[in-house]
Amino acid sequence: MERQSSGPVAPGAAREQLRAARQAHDASVRRAAIPASLILASSTLCGVLTVPSRYKGPGGIVAIVAVVWFLAELVRLSARNHWRPLISLPKPTWGVVDVTLTCVAVLVGAVVGPHVLAGRGDSGLASWGLGAAVAVTVAACLFGAKASYRRRTARVWRG
Repeated sequence: MERQSSGPVAPGAAREQLRAARQAHDASVRRAAIPASLILASSTLCGVLTVPSRYKGPGGIVAIVAVVWFLAELVRLSARNHWRPLISLPKPTWGVVDVTLTCVAVLVGAVVGPHVLAGRGDSGLASWGLGAAVAVTVAACLFGAKASYRRRTARVWRG
């Protein structure tokens, strides 16, 4: 329970309280935002999944590395959350732009890439090029959603 002071607050104390509130807010925003390394790992995994298995050849190692990298980033995220369930991370307030960009990233990475673009008639070079395009598209959408979230939360402290 907070105590209400009966008199005016000193300017120095008010500035200190505001600074502490800003730091707490910024820490919460950082914890709620997706780390850049997880975005890169997931976009790489989506790109690798776009390449048909018959063209992977030595690229099978790339697929294994992408999966291990993605799992390592999830473990890092759990460690950053002090090994509590990931559901206990702060819940960001989603905006229309954030949701739209995230849905586009999921659609491109999980549906369009592996099921539509991974054609049987493409050459190896074309398949890897499409995989790279999917990876870049997913990364761009997720980084855009993260930037939109950060821009919206930064408006709280404008004065």
